[in-house]
Amino acid sequence: MAQRICFLGRGGSGKSTVAQNLCHALAQKGYHVLLVGNDISLSSTVLLRGEADIQPALEDYREHYEIDLNDYVITTQSGVYCLELGSIDPGVGCMARGVSLIDEMLDTQGVNANLQIDYIFYDMSGETPCTGYVLPIREGVMQRCIIVTNGSFAAVTTANSLLQAIVRASGTDTFPVQLIVNNAGTRETRDELASYAQRATIEILAHLDYDRELEYASLAGRTAFSVNPDSSASKLFSQIADDLLCGAIPTRLTPIPRRELITWLRGWQRRELERKLLTLEGARDV
Repeated sequence: MAQRICFLGRGGSGKSTVAQNLCHALAQKGYHVLLVGNDISLSSTVLLRGEADIQPALEDYREHYEIDLNDYVITTQSGVYCLELGSIDPGVGCMARGVSLIDEMLDTQGVNANLQIDYIFYDMSGETPCTGYVLPIREGVMQRCIIVTNGSFAAVTTANSLLQAIVRASGTDTFPVQLIVNNAGTRETRDELASYAQRATIEILAHLDYDRELEYASLAGRTAFSVNPDSSASKLFSQIADDLLCGAIPTRLTPIPRRELITWLRGWQRRELERKLLTLEGARDV
C-alpha cells in the first residue's frame, strides 16, 4: 500500500521545490512516486514536468462529477508521476475535501495499483489550518507530515500553527511529523530553529542551506537532478531521501502555546538585532 506523506508550510518556504526534488531522488532509487499538487498556479509539479501540459482533475470533476483519474496522471522524464488538482472557486467548496475525494479515487480507480505506487506526496497549499484544511489528516488519509520552514519568524509561526492543527486533527500527540529547515541563512538561525524543534519535540529531518545550483535549476524550471545529478544539491536530496525512507519515529508533539511562542519569538528578534549590531560595529572598526 502506498504511503501518503503530506508536505505543509508557509508560502515562500520552498516547500514545493523540496517536495519535487525529493520525489526525483526517490525515483532515482527505484521507487514509484506520485506527486499530487493542489495550487492554483499548478506549480507543485512544474519542475518535474517542465512545459508538459497537465489538466487539473478536480476542476473537471466539479464540472462533470465523473472522471477517470488515469487520464490525469502524467509520467515525467524523471520517472515521477504527477497529478494536479487545480483550485476551487473563491468562496466556494473546500480544497481539503477534494484531496480526500481524489485520494479515495486513486485506490478505487486502480491508479495506485496500476502504477505500483510506493509513495504519494501531497503538496498542500495554504497556511491557515482550518477544519477542512486538516481533514485529510483527521480522516486518516495522511500517514505522515513534513513541515517545511525557513529562517523567517512568520514561517516558524506558521509551522507551530500547523503542528497544533495536526495534533487536534489526528486525535493524538504522537502523529509522525518531521521538520525540514530550508535556507535558514546563518548558524545562529539554525540554532534558534533547533531550539524550537526541541521545545516542540519535533524531529528535524534535514537542513538545506542556500545552494546556487538549486536556485538556478529552479529558475530554469528543473530539478537539481535533471541539471546535474552529481551536484551538491542532488547529493543532499539523495541523502535526505535515504533518511526519509527510514521512516519517522512518532514523538509526543508539544506545539508551543501562543503566549509562550510570542515571548520566544521576541527573544529571538532581540538576539538577532544584537548580532546584527555587533556585526555592524565590527565593520566600522575595520
